[in-house]
Amino acid sequence: MRPVNIKKLNYKDELGRRHRRAFILKIVVWVLGVVAVVAGIIYLLFFSRLFDIREISFNGLDMVSSDVFQMKIDENLNQKILKFLPRRNNIFFVNTGNFEKEFALAYPIFKSVDIQRKLLHGLVLNFLERKPTGVWCFKDSCSYFDNDKVLWGQPAKSSGFIFLTIEDDRQTDKKQIDDDFFKPIMEVAKSMSGEIKNIIISADSFNEFRVYTADFYIIFTTDSDVKNQLDTLKIFFDDKIKDSSPADLSGQGGFHPQYIDLRIDGRVYYK
Repeated sequence: MRPVNIKKLNYKDELGRRHRRAFILKIVVWVLGVVAVVAGIIYLLFFSRLFDIREISFNGLDMVSSDVFQMKIDENLNQKILKFLPRRNNIFFVNTGNFEKEFALAYPIFKSVDIQRKLLHGLVLNFLERKPTGVWCFKDSCSYFDNDKVLWGQPAKSSGFIFLTIEDDRQTDKKQIDDDFFKPIMEVAKSMSGEIKNIIISADSFNEFRVYTADFYIIFTTDSDVKNQLDTLKIFFDDKIKDSSPADLSGQGGFHPQYIDLRIDGRVYYK
């Protein structure tokens, strides 16, 4: 048998133990470091006030008070996260996209809502309000509308030459603008800007509407191109003006109709 060097074996065992202790110590230090970093991040994000939202500003509000949105935001920011973490009043946790969707749905007067973070402590809410094209009235209520056919508000029913008013007297469960009427009406309103007192879609109408001026009304139909009807109307008035007396300065001579009917394509009927 070969002799065994006991001292050498003991030395190797001691060296192995030292390496293991050093390795374990490194792991412990590394774990403690990670825990410290995570704890520091948690403290900074959830318990310190370093990233608190301290300033909220509003741009573009004319028709709606900023107090409404301030209250909504405050309610949300004061909620807890996961029911136990202290608060959501943190610039990194505020969900700007949810606010944008919520405000746009709740207030159709806004064409767009954009929320931006301002440095570490502020929110800037930018609102783009819709510009009313006119007032669209149903049987029991009126709303402003724009070129996107979006309805909002509750203006009083009125008539006049400054603001376009459409009275839709048809019985309907849905308060929405009929596209079949909207496009022709907008075309007429554009062509006769400043001359229209109001426009009426009668209760029994399927395809026609009446445009009231100061002296008479004009019947249009949605079954044919409204541009052709307007061209026919212009030719008709031009002929009447040619036939008028030079001394008559009314623009239409002695022609004072009760109504003009354009429902038959290329023809004009009047009374």
